[in-house]
Amino acid sequence: MAIKPIGLAVKLCVILILFAIVPLLFMQRAVVELYEKNIIKTTCDSSLATVIANNKALDLILGGVETSTQLMLGSDFYYDIFSKMNDFTVADRIRYDRLLTSEISRQFIAQSEVAEAYLYAADWIYGRHSSEITTTVTDVQNAAWNNIAHEAMGLPVWISGYDYGEATGSEYLQQKGDYSFRYILTMVREMNFQFPRFGTYYTLPQIEEIPVLVVHIKENSIRKTFEGSIKYRDSLYTLVNEEGTVISSDNEVFPIHSQVPEDISSFNGKSGYCFLDHEGRQYLLCYDSLDGRGFLSFALIPMDNLMEDAVSQIRFVKNFFSLLLILLSVVVAILLSRTMTSPVYALVKASKRVAGGDFCADTPLPRQRELRVLTESFNQMERDISKLIYENYEISLREKETQLMALSMQINPHFLYNTLNTINLISIRNKDYETSDLIVSLSEMLQYTYKDQTEKGRVEDEYAWISNYLYIMSGRYKGVFRSEIEIDEDVMDEKIPKLILQPLAENAILHGFRNIDHMGVLKIEIKKDENALHLTVADNGAGMTMEELEKYKEAAAQNGHVGISNVHRRLTLIYGEGYDFDVSTSPGIGTQISIDLFYNR
Repeated sequence: MAIKPIGLAVKLCVILILFAIVPLLFMQRAVVELYEKNIIKTTCDSSLATVIANNKALDLILGGVETSTQLMLGSDFYYDIFSKMNDFTVADRIRYDRLLTSEISRQFIAQSEVAEAYLYAADWIYGRHSSEITTTVTDVQNAAWNNIAHEAMGLPVWISGYDYGEATGSEYLQQKGDYSFRYILTMVREMNFQFPRFGTYYTLPQIEEIPVLVVHIKENSIRKTFEGSIKYRDSLYTLVNEEGTVISSDNEVFPIHSQVPEDISSFNGKSGYCFLDHEGRQYLLCYDSLDGRGFLSFALIPMDNLMEDAVSQIRFVKNFFSLLLILLSVVVAILLSRTMTSPVYALVKASKRVAGGDFCADTPLPRQRELRVLTESFNQMERDISKLIYENYEISLREKETQLMALSMQINPHFLYNTLNTINLISIRNKDYETSDLIVSLSEMLQYTYKDQTEKGRVEDEYAWISNYLYIMSGRYKGVFRSEIEIDEDVMDEKIPKLILQPLAENAILHGFRNIDHMGVLKIEIKKDENALHLTVADNGAGMTMEELEKYKEAAAQNGHVGISNVHRRLTLIYGEGYDFDVSTSPGIGTQISIDLFYNR
C-alpha cells in the first residue's frame, strides 16, 4: 500500500507545535527561575545608579551657584562699589542697591533654581533676585548667616535642614506655618572682592564689614532632581545632611526638618545598597553621598512590592515570547510555501532599497545554494558601499578640522603669559613705562587668544586685540606709520573669524610701508548693511603689481607664512561660498583688501 505524502496543512501543524507549544513550556519554567535569581540584583544596581545620577544633578546645581559666586569675587564691578563703602550715604546705598540688584540677577540668571540672592553689608541688604522671599537686615542677623560666613573665612557654606521662620525669628511666618520657602537650602559666603589690574592685585580696604553673599534655593527645586525617579510603588526618597536632618523628601515617613534613624544616617560618606528593616517592613536601601558637601541621598524600596513587580514582569515576558514564537511559526510556514519565489522577490525589493540610498544589508538568505551565494554577495556589496561612504565622510571631516586647527595655531603662537607679567613688574620698577605699556598690550592679546578656543570672536574683542597689536607695532616702527580704526557701534556684537585682521595689518606694516618716503597710514573699517558685514584694511604704502601679488600668494602658501593666502583659506573653510575677498593694489598708491561676509548666501 502506497504511503501518501504529508500535506502542507500537516506540515504547518507540526511546525506550530514544534516552534510554539513545546518550547513555550520549557521557556516559562526557565524564565521564572531566571527572574527570581536576578531581579533583586538588577533592581539594586539600577536603583543605585539612579540615586548616583540624582546626586550628580544636585551637585551640578550647587556647583553652578558656587562658580557664579567665584566669578563675582574677581569682578572689578563689585570691587569698585564696596571699596568705597565706608563713605556711603543713604542715597549712595539706595543708588548702588539698584545697580547691584540688576547685576546679581544677571549673575544667577542661568541658575533657575536660585530663589533669592543678595549681599549683606553694614546693616544693609543690596540686591533682590526675586520678590517672593522678603529678607530683612534683622532676619540675617537673627539667623547669624553673616557670622557663619565670617567663620568660614571666604569659603562657601551650605546651611540646610532648618525652618526659615524659626531661623530668622519671624513671628508672622511661625504663626503662618505653611509657606513656599519654609524649608530652603542656603549658601553664605564672605565676599572679599579682589582682582588683578596691570600687574597689581587689588583687595578690599579696611571697611566696616566685609559683604556676605546669601543665596537661597527652595526645597521644591531640590526635590525636582529626584522626584519620581524611583518607579517602584511605595518607594521613599530622601536627602539628609551630615547631622541626619532631612533636607528634602518626597514622602511623609521622613518629613523635612526631622531626623532619620541612626542606621540610615550612618551611611553618610558612603555609596552602595543593603537590606533594611524599618517599622516592621523589609526595604532595599540604596544610598549615595555627595562628596565634599556632607549630604546623603537614599531610596527605600519595599521588598514585597519589588517582588510583585517582578512577577508582573515575568508574565509580560512570557506573553511576549509566546506571541513571538507563534508569529515565527506562521512566518516559517509561509516561507515553506514560497520556497522558490520569496528569494527572488527579496532581491528585487533589496535592489529598490539600494537605489533609494539605503545600504542596511539586511536581505534574508535563502536556502537554495545558488541564490544564497548571490544574496550574500549582494549584502556584502551593501556593507562595503556603506563603509566606504562612512570612511570618506570621516576623512573629509577630520581633514577640515585639522586644517582649521593648523591655521589657528599658525596665527596663535603660545607665549608665556606669566613671564610677561614678571617682565612688566621689572619695567615698572625701573620706570620704563613705555616698555610696560607694550607688555600690557601683549598680555591682553594673549589673554584673548587663550580665553576662548572657538573659531569666531566678537568684533568688539577683535577691535581691542588689533588696537593692542597696532600699539606694539607703532612702538617698534616709530614714525613709520599711523593707524585709523573706524567701526560702527551696531557691529560690535557681530561675530567674525578670530585674528582675521592681524595678518592683513602685518602685511601692510612689513611690506607696504617698506622704503616709502612719506608717513604711512593704515586704515581699518568694519561696517554692515542688510546683506553683509564689510571689513576693509587699506594702506597708502608701496603697493604691488598683480604679478607681484600672485607670486607673493604662491610663496606664502608654499612656505607656510601667514598673510593673504592664510586668510583666504580660513574664510573658505569657515564660510564656503558665503564670502567675497577682493584685493586692489597699485604701485606707489597702496593696497586695499575688502572682505564681505554675507548673512544669507
